[in-house]
Amino acid sequence: MGDDRAKILIIDDDPDFAETTQAMLESADYEVCLAEDGKKGLDMIIQEEPDLVILDIMMESMFEGFSVISTLRGTPEFIDYRDIPVIMVSAVRQEYGSRFSLPEGGEHLQGDVYMDKPIKAKELLETVARLLAENR
Repeated sequence: MGDDRAKILIIDDDPDFAETTQAMLESADYEVCLAEDGKKGLDMIIQEEPDLVILDIMMESMFEGFSVISTLRGTPEFIDYRDIPVIMVSAVRQEYGSRFSLPEGGEHLQGDVYMDKPIKAKELLETVARLLAENR
């Protein structure tokens, strides 16, 4: 394989965040693709087979990110992709002063790591590297 750079899919409807995050990741030599909503994100997981997903929790709806991850982790058509590490991101702490409390039995909706926006480049890159290493 010519290109063994890790591929990262960003699913986020905030173009500023997506572009900033894409630039951070590309500076560390990752390949990056973008999806601006959950449905497109799920389609791209199958098309692009990313090594890691960065998923915004709140897009068009408050819980769109949770619906993406529950589809990814819990439906048969995504069985080959359900081990892809997911970093959940949200500005919710900024907006509400607290994080979500997950519903009972919602542990699988957490993703592998939760990060608050705005994300610091160093923290993001360290987290991405660690998740990719753990998942190799």
